[in-house]
Amino acid sequence: LVPRLSETFDPSENSLAFLRLLFAAMVLVDHAFPIGGFDHGTDPFWGWTKGQESLGGLAVAGFFVISGFLVTRSFVTSSTSLRYMWKRFLRIFPGFWVCLLVTVAVIAPFVYLHEYGNLHGYLHGHTDSPQNYVKANFWLGMNQYNINGLLAGTPYSHSGYPMAFDGSLWTLIYEFKCYIGIAILGLFGILRHGRYGVLALSTGLWVAQLAETLDPGSVKQVLPPLGDPQMVRLAFLFSLGVMLFLFREKIPMSGWLAAVATVVLVVSMRTALYPELGEIGFAYICFWLAVRLPVRNADRYGDFSYGLYIYAFPVEQMASLHLLYRWGLVPYVLITLAVSLAFAVASWHIVEQPAMRLKKLKLPVAWQSWWDGQKPTWWPEHIRPRGTRPRDPDGPSHALPLAARD
Repeated sequence: LVPRLSETFDPSENSLAFLRLLFAAMVLVDHAFPIGGFDHGTDPFWGWTKGQESLGGLAVAGFFVISGFLVTRSFVTSSTSLRYMWKRFLRIFPGFWVCLLVTVAVIAPFVYLHEYGNLHGYLHGHTDSPQNYVKANFWLGMNQYNINGLLAGTPYSHSGYPMAFDGSLWTLIYEFKCYIGIAILGLFGILRHGRYGVLALSTGLWVAQLAETLDPGSVKQVLPPLGDPQMVRLAFLFSLGVMLFLFREKIPMSGWLAAVATVVLVVSMRTALYPELGEIGFAYICFWLAVRLPVRNADRYGDFSYGLYIYAFPVEQMASLHLLYRWGLVPYVLITLAVSLAFAVASWHIVEQPAMRLKKLKLPVAWQSWWDGQKPTWWPEHIRPRGTRPRDPDGPSHALPLAARD
């Protein structure tokens, strides 16, 4: 008999941390082309897939699939929905906020000094001032990408994209919306008792994505809440990870199926069928690799994938500002990868790991009493702020790696 995902996936021994680190590196490589001006600013993978996907886009797809699996697991092993949301907040916001501050307090002043020879006027920009950069982007939605009109002389200014200090951050708001979606599904017991409802929801997202591919703008006319194509696509990818978790005892982990999924992925990319078929095959490949690759516990010294993802873009901008692209693509990628990893290590040890230690922070008794007094009579018992389980599912007995505890 072919083993199922539930039998082969070991929360304490898997390659998900390695895959996420690999995906973050793929995003860096993808961005090297427009930021460094290589190959006319276009990732060759984009042309190979007939304009369907870039190398970085494929990596983001992997992030969302893996996140869907791990975040759903986080919800069902959390004592309450409030505890789940607190963990999600700690995982994404502190690192993001510090990244914004590092950008306006260190990186942007460095660029300003390089371009103007002094810092006079740095704090007195207009709509794209450093203060407004933090204010406009504070809640994850990226409403301002540049600061004081800087970096206009770098290759990225000719890429066709708006100038940005950190163009990678746009995905984070979509990620957090998916976290909220899981909480909503959990509140109504759908994750625990209605997984076929999740399957129907995922199918609906797949249909919406297909409709948008065939007739751009059609989905917005019928269902305005689904008018953002990026939200539809990323939510669908996230839902694939959710279903991999919910149906894990039914999904076979077979080398033959992985080979078929690989063929489907490659053929779909070459025949303009990637949104319809390729993404599903890619989701299966991600978890087949997670249970079969021998690179286990890549996060034993820290989970550096998030830091690498959020700091690689500004590091590459700095490299291009100093003409490092003249050395060629390979030196450019290797040097920016090393520097970005240094930022990622610092982010993990100084910001992310200390923040994650707060996930068991007890809610004040006054808040718990208020909640009990305000809770409607129909409110599901399992989302009360006081857990009723005999033990803390986030405790050491689960022996989860950091990647699985996210």
